[in-house]
Amino acid sequence: MINLESYPILWNSRESLRETSKDDSDKNNIKYMTSSEMEVVNFDLVKRRYVNGFGLSEDAIASVDAIVSLEKRIVFVEFKNGKVNNRNIKDKARDTLLVFLDIIGKNIDFSRNNIDFVVVYNLEKNPLPRQLQKGELQKTPSRVSIAAHFMKKARKEFICFDLERYEKIYFKKVHTYSKEEFEIYLQSFGV
Repeated sequence: MINLESYPILWNSRESLRETSKDDSDKNNIKYMTSSEMEVVNFDLVKRRYVNGFGLSEDAIASVDAIVSLEKRIVFVEFKNGKVNNRNIKDKARDTLLVFLDIIGKNIDFSRNNIDFVVVYNLEKNPLPRQLQKGELQKTPSRVSIAAHFMKKARKEFICFDLERYEKIYFKKVHTYSKEEFEIYLQSFGV
């Protein structure tokens, strides 16, 4: 495993997980996707410093919100309080992976064995993943809950937003969690 402290661009971009989850798109109604004060790498700051080093604008690439070191794994975390755009999430996963691997001097094999990708989303604003839409089904959070329940019974995790294809080719594991599920995930690591 790598030590994030060994990379100044990462280590000097630390912030609380709560701060990286901040949705300030409505300045009068700021929301947070987690209350965890665990210190993480704010990858939006890393991205800015990285691309500025090439004389480019931070808009040149996309990035996830945070990189978290949990036990013997690295976790890329993207928080989406609004409606999830599948293409945008995929761009963030790809660009972050490329930049991160460049910074640490590793290849994709390292990622497949050591990095998980997690999207934390607002279930109310993303009630039914596209891959489950058939005909004119009512779009409700309960449908997602039911699908997740049956996936759990089958001992498979329900992955939204067409991201399951990235597991094993780019990342060790891919997870999509509601805010509540993400808190349970953190608790499983003692956070």
